[in-house]
Amino acid sequence: MKTAVIGITAMALAATLGPSGAVAQCCGDCNGDNEVTIEEIITAVNRTLEGCANDGICSAASCPAQLATCRDELTACQAHAGQRFPASGQTTAYGPGSDGDVRAGAALSYTDNGDGTITDNNTGLMWEKKDQKDGGIHNMNDTYTWGMTSEPYTMNGTMVTEFLAGLNRAPCFAGHCDWRIPNVKELQSIVDYEIPYPGPTVNAAFNTNCVAGCTVNGSGGPMCSCTGSDFYWSCTTYRVNPSYAWVVGFGNGFVYTRGNKSDSDYVRAVRGGL
Repeated sequence: MKTAVIGITAMALAATLGPSGAVAQCCGDCNGDNEVTIEEIITAVNRTLEGCANDGICSAASCPAQLATCRDELTACQAHAGQRFPASGQTTAYGPGSDGDVRAGAALSYTDNGDGTITDNNTGLMWEKKDQKDGGIHNMNDTYTWGMTSEPYTMNGTMVTEFLAGLNRAPCFAGHCDWRIPNVKELQSIVDYEIPYPGPTVNAAFNTNCVAGCTVNGSGGPMCSCTGSDFYWSCTTYRVNPSYAWVVGFGNGFVYTRGNKSDSDYVRAVRGGL
């Protein structure tokens, strides 16, 4: 199916923009990976609708303006070529082939959205910022239970009934009503393994200007950014014993199965992503 999509897109663009393979490549498979994503198809269709018609006149030679626009779109598309698996963050090398030597994966990269949220530029996940404001829903020191420790082991603890319910209550935090608890892989993705104990083992985007009572913005989101060096719940259950759930410890970056679901741990909400 993917091959067919590539072929149809390339043929349609070649017919529209003339015989130049470069033009078809530019407006179809924009990052040159031999796959055409939905975003690339949308770009191709928009170029077809807004550019030259299939009248035998439009070509790279006769439509330089359209070609220049297409090349600009190629540059923009390549700059956002898709979501990538993040690196561990470790940059200290411990010999050839070690993580800090190879540095596999995309460098950790985050954007503070200015509304109390942080976007991971690699995974596309949007994370809640935490603060130390007493009585606020984003307080990093607040802990919550996961849920039931007996069958059916449902995730219905206070992290759902109080924390998520508060974030997703209209008008909703940062204008989004789909906040959730991250799974264990999502949660571990923000660990920075270059930072030693006692942490917190996170990028500075998640631990900046963390002072008691820091101010909030107009949407109620924290302007500072805090992470506790302790256990944070994931939504992932430990299948060997479903009364337990997985947590990530941000004091050292460890992934654990934590006590049981009635324990109280920290939480950080997330939305979107891969």
